[in-house]
Amino acid sequence: MSINIARDLNLNEASSNATRARLVESTIDLLIKVGFTKTTGVAVCRRAGLTRGALNHHFPVFSELFVETLQTIYWRLLDVHFDKDASLGVLEGIVIEGHARIILPEFKAVIELWLASKNDSDLGKRLAQAIGQSAQLFTPEIVLDRNNKKISSENREGFEAIYRTIFEALIGIGLGRAVGGGTPMDHESMVLRVLRDMARQYDRKHEH
Repeated sequence: MSINIARDLNLNEASSNATRARLVESTIDLLIKVGFTKTTGVAVCRRAGLTRGALNHHFPVFSELFVETLQTIYWRLLDVHFDKDASLGVLEGIVIEGHARIILPEFKAVIELWLASKNDSDLGKRLAQAIGQSAQLFTPEIVLDRNNKKISSENREGFEAIYRTIFEALIGIGLGRAVGGGTPMDHESMVLRVLRDMARQYDRKHEH
């Protein structure tokens, strides 16, 4: 392969990736601002400044755009890093990081797609794999590995129970913000305080 051909192929690939990224970013923006029902192909193209032909070329099946969008958001949320107080225990750190992630605007887009997947069977089937993959990213085992922590077998059930409680409560906070247009619910700070207290008690009892 000549240098010119290789260069052209690389340029074409870069251009293709950039176009896909613009379509995904436009989809995220629309899901956040106007919701799933108004995130149409026409709206996505208009916001991205691209033609319908470009959309059809990269995503012949429109729902595949939502699949890639959801996967993109999941990895983006996972890749966000926060400076934490080194003295915090693993569970209290999870509360702080989890809260910081679910209050990001992108989490509303996740909720929009979750709800849509339950109301649209075809979309639901296509999103199922992405949703399943995301579930693996936030299992107790993966979270512990990311924090370089180990839990003894006798403490694992208690840790998982508290972890799941925290996780579900944080999703509820994220849902409340999504419904409220990004504004926190009146009781959000109280719930967060209770979660941190619960996590801190566990950390003090089991971390040495």
